[in-house]
Amino acid sequence: GPGRSASALRTEPLQMNWFSDFFGDRSDKEEEEKKSIVNRLKNPVVGNAIKDGASMKELTEDEEDKYWEVQKDGIFGYVPDKDMTGVEPHMTQLCSTISAQLYSKTKFGDFKLSTKDHKAKLIIYDDHGKFNQATPPFASVVSGDTLILGWRGTSGVADLLNDGAASPQSNFAWRKHAKTIKVQGAMTSIVQNDIVTHEAKLIKEIKARGIKEIVTTGQSLGGACAQIGHLTLRAQIQDELSPWSEVEGVSVRSVAFCGPMTVALLNNASPETEKFLEEMNENSCNMIFKNDVVPRAYGYLSFIEDFVDDAVPDLSKNIPVPRVAKALLDVRGKLEDLVDDVKGNEQVAGFLDFLTYYRHFGNQIYYETEDSKPRVLRDMGAYYKNSKKDDDVLRDVKYKPVDSPLSEFMDWHMRIIRGPGLSYPEDQLF
Repeated sequence: GPGRSASALRTEPLQMNWFSDFFGDRSDKEEEEKKSIVNRLKNPVVGNAIKDGASMKELTEDEEDKYWEVQKDGIFGYVPDKDMTGVEPHMTQLCSTISAQLYSKTKFGDFKLSTKDHKAKLIIYDDHGKFNQATPPFASVVSGDTLILGWRGTSGVADLLNDGAASPQSNFAWRKHAKTIKVQGAMTSIVQNDIVTHEAKLIKEIKARGIKEIVTTGQSLGGACAQIGHLTLRAQIQDELSPWSEVEGVSVRSVAFCGPMTVALLNNASPETEKFLEEMNENSCNMIFKNDVVPRAYGYLSFIEDFVDDAVPDLSKNIPVPRVAKALLDVRGKLEDLVDDVKGNEQVAGFLDFLTYYRHFGNQIYYETEDSKPRVLRDMGAYYKNSKKDDDVLRDVKYKPVDSPLSEFMDWHMRIIRGPGLSYPEDQLF
């Protein structure tokens, strides 16, 4: 719950509530809830809006640029403490700063990450050269005895395609746990491309610098990559056949911003896998701001549907649509086209069913406003009954209607790192 520290969590026995509740405390109305989501798609709100003249015009890159501008009062009033994130507040700010600069900086020498109190050194920046339109940039930073690995969030067309490739897959990287842990396949490929490319240098730096902890970070798509990077490295360090086993004893955690759900679990875990999942859960966090839809994808379907319903009046006013929102609405429109056909209805139901398996690990640090103290929430997955009536369950936080959701969409998604939000102001960096 709120305020639980990583150290406090580790003192609890491993075979305990988190895993058993996730699979055991399920709603007895699961089938009704599934049908309810399918039935909502039978109301073709996107299709009707287009028939009524909605242009579905996307925001241009120049128009989206205003969401990158530093706000006059854009600094968040409360940086999460170590009990929330597992890292000191300055490390959270550094992770946010790296996540932001991965969007705005395009050369190694452009990055400014040190402050007067805390030094940080960029050791790797990979924009992937000829493939830079196909995969997001990757960076590695050293600060003290911590190595940070960061990925940029969604920017180009290929990123949007990767965001939508939601098929959950197993992987050789976590072979011991592959029967239980399925992960978003496209994002896994992005992460493992960078880790295997820079593996030798990263391991060498860890040894040479006496690194004690690896922190993975990023925002949006980058936040998803941070979660998958954490999973991959934790599994690899524990695999005696992997070169990463050479740095056994180095801890791994993720500090993500606005990341979507990346992991789907099956209820077949061995005791070893339960222990691994508990370690993942104890050492993961993800920041969420207001109504941001991205962290509610893929599994919190009623939240996404509530956003779509709220956005329909904006569509009728031809308010330009942010590219991420446009991709979401396009998928909604295609599902509307399928759902009335018998075979299509079965396909839609199957598609939505596997999405509900997706969930977040660790503390979900939720800001209602930029100046509020955040709440620490847990994601217990779809159809969680919450028999204990806990007040810290992510999916009990519902979408809050606003006057113009399409106008606020990017602010919900970007303000946390680019307001400057939780990032260091530019004038404090060198």
